[in-house]
Amino acid sequence: MDIKTLLDNLHEEVSCSVCMTTFTEPKQLPYFHSFCLYCLAGIQRSSGRRDVITCPECRKESQVPGRNLPTNFRINSLLDVLTIKECSSTGVKCRNCDKKRVQSFYCFQCCTFWCEQCITVHNLLRENKEHRVLALNDFEDQEIEDVLKRPPFCSRQGHQKKELEFFCVKCEETVCSSCVVTAHDKHVSTNAEHAKRDEAMKTIIPKKSDEQREELDCDLEDLRQFIFDENEALKAKTIQEGIGHVFTFRPNETKADHSTAKGKGLTEAIVGIEANFVLTTKNAKGQQYYEKRDRVTVEIKNQQGLDGATEVQVKDNYDGSYKVSYFAKETGRCRAVVKVNEREARGSTFSVQVSPRQFTPVLSFGQQGSSLGRLSKPWGVAVNERNEIAVTDSGNYRVQVFSSDGTYLRSFSSKGNKQGEFNCPTGIAFGKNKNIIVVDNGNHRVQLFSEQGEYLSQFGVKGTLDHQLFYPHGLSIENDGNIIIADSYNKLIKIFSPEGYYLGKFRGEGSLTFPFHCIQYEKYLIVSDFRERFIKVFDRNGNFLYKFGKKGEGDGEFIYPRCLSVNKAGHLMVCEVGNYRVQVFDLSGKFITKSGSKGDFKGKFNNPVSVAVLSDGQVVVSDLSNHRIQIFE
Repeated sequence: MDIKTLLDNLHEEVSCSVCMTTFTEPKQLPYFHSFCLYCLAGIQRSSGRRDVITCPECRKESQVPGRNLPTNFRINSLLDVLTIKECSSTGVKCRNCDKKRVQSFYCFQCCTFWCEQCITVHNLLRENKEHRVLALNDFEDQEIEDVLKRPPFCSRQGHQKKELEFFCVKCEETVCSSCVVTAHDKHVSTNAEHAKRDEAMKTIIPKKSDEQREELDCDLEDLRQFIFDENEALKAKTIQEGIGHVFTFRPNETKADHSTAKGKGLTEAIVGIEANFVLTTKNAKGQQYYEKRDRVTVEIKNQQGLDGATEVQVKDNYDGSYKVSYFAKETGRCRAVVKVNEREARGSTFSVQVSPRQFTPVLSFGQQGSSLGRLSKPWGVAVNERNEIAVTDSGNYRVQVFSSDGTYLRSFSSKGNKQGEFNCPTGIAFGKNKNIIVVDNGNHRVQLFSEQGEYLSQFGVKGTLDHQLFYPHGLSIENDGNIIIADSYNKLIKIFSPEGYYLGKFRGEGSLTFPFHCIQYEKYLIVSDFRERFIKVFDRNGNFLYKFGKKGEGDGEFIYPRCLSVNKAGHLMVCEVGNYRVQVFDLSGKFITKSGSKGDFKGKFNNPVSVAVLSDGQVVVSDLSNHRIQIFE
């Protein structure tokens, strides 16, 4: 790959295929496939096998060496190149003082970066006299190639200056010349580059075969098109000659460089709140013009070149205008690239400043009472595609439905243990088929209703068997429509089909002492453990991955975490009764922000239990002991 092509595809080259983000501590498995150390640790932890790891790419199993997995030095070199290319926008961390500076230097012998102050000290050392140092702003293609050519070195004690030139077939790892005659004595070894080439060929040969088959298909299609075009040209020529005139027709068409984008979402956005702008496609005369076949695409990228937004949508108004919406994921500056038929629109690329979210209260509705529209201990909240808010009005033993402006729409059910009646309704969700699904906590069951509140079916009775429940609380819906139940007193998370058939259960590493709510997001199942004050994270098979939080009142600490939801930025929101607030985290458990404190004024809470998200990113919270629902921007 030439240097220009490499630089154009640099972000793809340094992206881990497991986490889909830029490599951190790239480690190389036998057969030369590489992944982040953290990703590999998670894969091995999920497998339950300490000494064997399965490669996520080729699915081959390998022994985990007694010492660390080897570092992929080529990817480290590529990461250095990425740092060099983006130094002016992101700054570079100095090896010595750890400060980030735009004005930085690279030492080709140390293979690391230095700031303007520390490079002076580096150059004064006698052993660095022959080192080649260059300012990052002065790098050209040749210097980039020199960074990429640095050889990988052995990590064993005393071998640090030895290149990894060989591949031990028995141990399935790259080794240096000293290792060959010591730790790997009498093992079969081969040249590392040959081994890498042999392994690559296993992938390249079938790939090349597929490519040639595709080329043949394309050639056949080109031939068909050529015959058709020639036939059409011949017919046109015959018509023109027949009437003695030649007509020239140039169709109108969309011009990307004349097309314009306008709107607030091109310059500013707030994390997790919908941002918008409008693209207008135009022809060469600057007139608004619509062509059904036009392809409009929008990319929102952060400063590292990664996706900076979720739910990027382009709505075709069928008149040459397109409404674009997105939800920014993180604070800072990001780039909006707007294209029409693969060409950038006028003014693209746009620079967008993303501000942190303040969680400002914008609406509060409901007050204590039993009449329609009033609430008594509202517990669960759920939102459907029309932004209707369903609330389990637990003190009144019913479900009430409101519009997003707080207008009462309808309600159903009453106290009892018959079909369609409740004894303390708690968790609630809208199913894939738009049905309303409700946990009937005191009757140890789950009931299903139509959108209008007509009773449909139920499942679960009190007990400890797989299909039974014992004071269940939270409820949510998986992407495939299955129902997730926090079976609190049985200390289990249980999965049921949309029809209510038992599918499986898990409790994870150790045990769940009091699972309160479980939600699925992407490849994770996330559980709030009410008594342990932890948030526990599992894979989709119920294998424990990690946990975060502890008892306390500080940021990232919990006193009785209850229900969960993920906002439009992809951040986890945790309702916390004991600290009267909602905390926000990224999916690794890093604290981001919080909202609320104890009280009955607008924006304050007295036992926030459940949280849901409207289509525009606004957040709905049930404020149980204040007998109201609050909405935050």
